[in-house]
Amino acid sequence: MHTKHALLYIRMWLFFGSLGSLITACNLNNNQDITLDWQPDILAPIVKGTMGVLQQPNIQNVDFSIAIPASSLGLDGYSGTVPVVPAFGPIDSIKRAYTITDANNALIFESVEIDSVQISASFSNPFPVTLSAGMRIVFRNQGETNALITHTTTQEVAPNASYSFSELVLNTTLNSNLEIGIENIQSPGGSNVDFSNISDLTMNIQLQISAITAITLAPNVSASFETIDNFDLGLGSEVENLEGSLILKHDNQTPLNLAVQAYFLADDQTTVIDSLFEVPSLISAGDTLSVRVNSTSLLNNLRNTKYIKFTTGFNTNGLVNSVRIDGATMYKFQLIADVKVKLKN
Repeated sequence: MHTKHALLYIRMWLFFGSLGSLITACNLNNNQDITLDWQPDILAPIVKGTMGVLQQPNIQNVDFSIAIPASSLGLDGYSGTVPVVPAFGPIDSIKRAYTITDANNALIFESVEIDSVQISASFSNPFPVTLSAGMRIVFRNQGETNALITHTTTQEVAPNASYSFSELVLNTTLNSNLEIGIENIQSPGGSNVDFSNISDLTMNIQLQISAITAITLAPNVSASFETIDNFDLGLGSEVENLEGSLILKHDNQTPLNLAVQAYFLADDQTTVIDSLFEVPSLISAGDTLSVRVNSTSLLNNLRNTKYIKFTTGFNTNGLVNSVRIDGATMYKFQLIADVKVKLKN
């Protein structure tokens, strides 16, 4: 989110209000009571910004693992100590599927168009025979023949030894459904090979996604994103009470249904002092609205607020086809204070 504060207007009103009261007080006789009853009206934006689906944090880094059992290499038929294990390979038929989901195991997107993705992987060889150099680890979008990345191992991996690699691909489309192929697996075999403690080979994989330029969402999916920004109404100790309302102006340029909420937080950025709405405000796709919230208690709670957290849930409920969104499609908002300030006597 990009936000911009406009609290200077409020501070200027309070300065001139205090100055006017001071000038009046200087003209009073000693026997007169001094009463600060001037109540300035303030209409000023206090925070504004933009949020977009491309800020969805759950698809920036993806970690998962795949398993390759001994049976995939024909090693499950051995037990105990085997005098001679003949050389074998190449084996090309090992494939594993993986679907990128959020923390709740829900599908987030069909595909993302990205500037780059860094694919890193590591594994230890749990088999009692060496894996020869030249093994290929191939990443594809499911249903496609062209590879996103192909890495060929540059050295043999002895029993219990580890191997890791990292590859970068630029300007590509990453689908939520991936296929990882293990090809050209070969081994020179061995003598007096102990199979008493054999396990699956586990390959740990990390995808680091950078600069999403567009995202395609499937029908009937939902997710949310949030952002926290500094917030200080800056009224000082001279204010006794605030009355009026907060106005949330928003322009939903996305083809998605949104549910927006703003939480006002304490110094720890966790404790919620108050919220803009009792329940999130629902905004239909393409709507441009202004929502006014009248709450004296909310306005006065803002004096203790140090941070503001905007959360935006989105869904594609009711859509028949997938929807593509690029970086130019945003949700714009502006939070405005329309208040009357009562100064302390």
